[in-house]
Amino acid sequence: MRHATGPMTTPTKPVLDPTESSKAGDADDDAQRFPYWRRNLQILPLSNLLTSMGFALSFPFLPVMVQSLGVKDHLETWIGNMMLVFYTISFVCGPIWGGIADHYGRKIMVLRAMLGMGFFMSLIPFAPSPLWFAFLFSLVGFFNGSSMSAQALIVANTPPARIGSALAMLETAMLVGRTMGPAVATVMVAVVDKPHWLFWISGGLLLAGGLLVIVFVHEIKQLAPGPWKLQWMGSLRDLLAVPRIGLLYLLCFVFAALSSGNIMILSVFVLQLLGTQGPEAGSQAFWVGAVAMGLAISSVISLSLWGKLLDRVDPARVLVFTTLAAGLTQLPLIVLDSPLQLVITRVAFGLTASLMVPAIIRLLKSYAPAGMDSRAISFATSFQFIAIGLAPFCAGIIGPLFGLRTYFALTALLTFVAFGLWLRSARRG
Repeated sequence: MRHATGPMTTPTKPVLDPTESSKAGDADDDAQRFPYWRRNLQILPLSNLLTSMGFALSFPFLPVMVQSLGVKDHLETWIGNMMLVFYTISFVCGPIWGGIADHYGRKIMVLRAMLGMGFFMSLIPFAPSPLWFAFLFSLVGFFNGSSMSAQALIVANTPPARIGSALAMLETAMLVGRTMGPAVATVMVAVVDKPHWLFWISGGLLLAGGLLVIVFVHEIKQLAPGPWKLQWMGSLRDLLAVPRIGLLYLLCFVFAALSSGNIMILSVFVLQLLGTQGPEAGSQAFWVGAVAMGLAISSVISLSLWGKLLDRVDPARVLVFTTLAAGLTQLPLIVLDSPLQLVITRVAFGLTASLMVPAIIRLLKSYAPAGMDSRAISFATSFQFIAIGLAPFCAGIIGPLFGLRTYFALTALLTFVAFGLWLRSARRG
């Protein structure tokens, strides 16, 4: 048998591109440090959608429920006081829940919010009097904060390079739920004609979101050192000592006032724009709904298109652009004279300013002291809660005296002041 002669060759390993090797190493590192992030990112947005839809489903029908319990006079006073108590309780309790999350885990706080809100929302239809209704509703506020808790869980259990897009996906799901809630409720009320059923459906959706988290969501706990202590001002003082965190809280306040806080105010403004020409109720309802839907739909589109931008661009620079856009899109409210122009203005706000909150949360994760990221996020949500409560209150004082256009001018001024402070901070930082 003849054998071939000549030099023997040995197989050589392919040379990997250094960039590809680095990416592969990063992927392996992410898989080890954050083994559950992909599954969590599939489940938490869905769970957040269910809870936000459940909350938005019954919220617009609070006045109807209170009226059915016998309140005929000063209904707006009852609702205003209930909303103030609700958001004040949420404002105070949010940072406390955040401290517990830092010391005992984020998942249990997501469950606390979803299951607690769902349970007491389901009890509201059994209220025998307006006072009992207000008490049970305030307990919902005590457990409020499912979105905040989900944000903290995502931030702590997602690779840093993916946090921006993950937060944008979570925010998108919440906005979709908020948009679907009133639409579904309107159909249900037309079919069932019993508003208290909405609270049972709301409770069921909240509990369903919590059940998804129980079964499918996992976390690698990143706990703060030492035992948990009941603190509020101490934690806030520690956070505000960190440069720029105070400015981020101011920007959270401004965004909440311009978006959620303005919803009821803009509904009143729509009626003023329609004037005294005696439009039909359907026309009023159409334009009020169009203004709300314009913001919601444009925000969903914006977050879907630009969410990944936070993974590629410095969030501080994104915040400069979005804050400026928020102020510029507030200016037309001072001069516009038709509901269609108002819809266009809100669409512009949604398309350009919706990334403010994901950018703020991303920066809070970077700036917060070790072991305080959940508390930092919870305080941001608390400032949003208080803005949502204060905006209608301030508009109710300024509007009758000087008109709502003056209120819009003052909010635009506040936005530009916040923009100037952040721009100066960004240039220094």
